[in-house]
Amino acid sequence: MTIKPRLLLAGGDTDPQLVRLLKRAALHDIPVHCLLTGQSGSPRLHWDIHRNRLLDDDKEVAVSAAFIRQDVFAYLKSNNAQDNSAAREWFVSVSGWLLSSPDIALCNRRFLPCGGVNKPYMLRLALSMGFNVADTYVSNDLLAMAQLHEHGEWVAKPVTGGAYCTPLAAHEITGNNILSYPQIVQRRLASPELRVFRIGNAWFGFLIQAEALDYRSASSTRMQVVDVPDDLVEKLAYLSDHLGLDFAAADFKTDSHTGEWQFLEINTNPMFAGFDQVAAGALSDALLTYLGLLQE
Repeated sequence: MTIKPRLLLAGGDTDPQLVRLLKRAALHDIPVHCLLTGQSGSPRLHWDIHRNRLLDDDKEVAVSAAFIRQDVFAYLKSNNAQDNSAAREWFVSVSGWLLSSPDIALCNRRFLPCGGVNKPYMLRLALSMGFNVADTYVSNDLLAMAQLHEHGEWVAKPVTGGAYCTPLAAHEITGNNILSYPQIVQRRLASPELRVFRIGNAWFGFLIQAEALDYRSASSTRMQVVDVPDDLVEKLAYLSDHLGLDFAAADFKTDSHTGEWQFLEINTNPMFAGFDQVAAGALSDALLTYLGLLQE
């Protein structure tokens, strides 16, 4: 008897990406095993390393595919560092079992042990692969940043991500003239923005229009499905193959002088729920197909 493919969803129970994928799996009658933490509490997990047997509430977890995300939403709501630490422990534990289970279909299997993207390195790598990259500095030098502030418009964002992009502020020059940690300082780009998803060998483009500098902070954002330019597909395929990514999203913004797309970053486990709604479920269905849970 053929066993019907079964999907494991692991992460936070308020993560819109997991909620969206759960709904699409239900729509396609795909059985789902959830290992979710958050408002509903935590699973009772027991992993026998020697036998590589994972138990959830004394029942063995048996799945053919998995989709996992580290929960960030519990910490965003509580601002409690313990929630952030717990989410990391859960992610490492479950992803460790998945990495030890090669028969389970999994996005970014080769990349997953790396733990994340180094954004400054990724800009250098993209530049070396022929992408357009706006003038960028990684700096905590207040004097150098003050000089940039006097000549043109610049933005600042965290080296590790997790916060909005903001206009470069004019800092007061005091003491040793340094910030306590570096930040990314980049020449300001213009709307529109382009997000490109890769899911296996499928590509999905979305044009984003927003009045805010960072569209995630905008009260109203307009998104539409668009074709991805062939040259970007070629470069992104090369970049994502180099990194071992089969599920990713790259962001671009417009150079107001040339009109050319400028590479911003590539996300290795991107949020996709809002884009999936605009695309009438195309992203979720592509993920389910790539994981072997839907027929093409």
